[in-house]
Amino acid sequence: MSDDNHTDGSNYGYTPSPAWCLAFIVLFSVSATVHSIQAFRYKYWIIYPTLVLGALVEVLGWSGRYWSSQNVTLLTPFLMQISTLIMAPVFFSAYDYVVLGMAINRLGPQYSLLQPKYYFATFITADIISLVLQAIGGGKASSSAAEGAPTQSATNIMVAGIIFQLVSMGVFIGLGIDFLLRATAEKPYAFRVRQIERNNAKKAQKAMATGERKDSNGTLVPTSSDDTRVTGMNSTQEKTEGDLEAQKGHVSEEYEHQHIRAWWILLIGVGISSLMILIRGIYRSIELTQGWTGHLMTTEMYQNILDALMMLIAVGIYNFIHPGYLLPRKKTWKGYH
Repeated sequence: MSDDNHTDGSNYGYTPSPAWCLAFIVLFSVSATVHSIQAFRYKYWIIYPTLVLGALVEVLGWSGRYWSSQNVTLLTPFLMQISTLIMAPVFFSAYDYVVLGMAINRLGPQYSLLQPKYYFATFITADIISLVLQAIGGGKASSSAAEGAPTQSATNIMVAGIIFQLVSMGVFIGLGIDFLLRATAEKPYAFRVRQIERNNAKKAQKAMATGERKDSNGTLVPTSSDDTRVTGMNSTQEKTEGDLEAQKGHVSEEYEHQHIRAWWILLIGVGISSLMILIRGIYRSIELTQGWTGHLMTTEMYQNILDALMMLIAVGIYNFIHPGYLLPRKKTWKGYH
């Protein structure tokens, strides 16, 4: 528990508990370390600038709070934890955007209102705007609070940034739910079907122009004038080949079913992580609306549960629901998968 005998001059309204601070420092550090090992082993470079970096930012923020627990009157650690803990969720949500975009690309882009490649670009841009607003507002508000000056205008900037993030995350979750419902019911968007057909026609024309075709696995191979089946096969050979093709088709179908199930499991991870970020955003917006002397701001329990714990789940869920465990092993670092 925080020590109420040392809250005089505290910008928090209490003295942060060193035990809680150390616990979250260790937990976020463990998650970052495990993610680093998993990313290296399975060749997922995108994890480093998203989940790993975000977890390290959390470690930095909670280190600032631990510093404050040793001397609660210091301004530097207070500003340090304000700025870092505001930024951290942006990195976690960025990975959510990537995974949903990949899943849609694999499970059926015709069921998504937005093209898979636009998920990351659209929502990370929204997060950057939110981050800038929160950083500017947070810096001004914390400095003003430390000097005893009015903080309302700066706090309003922070609230605007968080609300902007809430709206963008809400739209993201809405698009994700819409995709899940349509994919489950097999009800594609008509305009997306037409769009995909046009793109496929263009690719086919380009392949024909370059003298290429695709085999049964979707791999481009050169065409040849001798690429015809020999007609002089005896009945035994035809039967044998037919059996092999049937077995191949059965194995391929079973593999595809497992592959699709893996992507659905990954989407569960996206849903859990996104929900945690949404809950944290709602808490932060209410907290700042109440002001720097409000009940939420001056009660440590809410920070620990509705911010730290939510973010720990948001990043930690991917230590267990990891693409490296579920999807075919990547052979190179190229691409997200």
